[in-house]
Amino acid sequence: MLRHAGIDRARGLVVTADSDATNLYVILSARLLNPKVYIVSRAVDEATIPKLLRAGANRAISPYSIGGKRLAHLLQSPGVIDFFETALTRGREKLSIGDIQVVAGRQAAGQTLGALQVHAQTGAWLLAVLKEGNVVLHPKDDLALGVGDHVLALGTGEQLERSCSRPLRQ
Repeated sequence: MLRHAGIDRARGLVVTADSDATNLYVILSARLLNPKVYIVSRAVDEATIPKLLRAGANRAISPYSIGGKRLAHLLQSPGVIDFFETALTRGREKLSIGDIQVVAGRQAAGQTLGALQVHAQTGAWLLAVLKEGNVVLHPKDDLALGVGDHVLALGTGEQLERSCSRPLRQ
């Protein structure tokens, strides 16, 4: 089935069977057929997440855990949830958070955020930079980007598209 679906040329695979054993089997099979595919899996039992990752999933989540966290956030910070549900999903100009990866061979590698002028050029707001496993919130203009860094930005789809088409990644 994976071959029929084009696993050999796929960039990503979402595995959501209703059994963790089936998810493990699909992940192992997909990883053998395409070592480069990015695999995201659902975990029925949160305790299975480490096994799904060892089997070859790049990410694994438990929808029940996410749902529980969301309910807790509704109790603690209903205004934040309201913002995400209205501004990010129902606004006239829908907002999104985009992830832009810095890749080798592009001019952003080694440049500072100030030199790139992402907001001035695209209108997207820089929220954070994921750098060497650390989160840099409210990054300053003098922060130099390196290969493998991720820039998280908030903006409309059009603004994020302009940000992603800039020389940060291919």
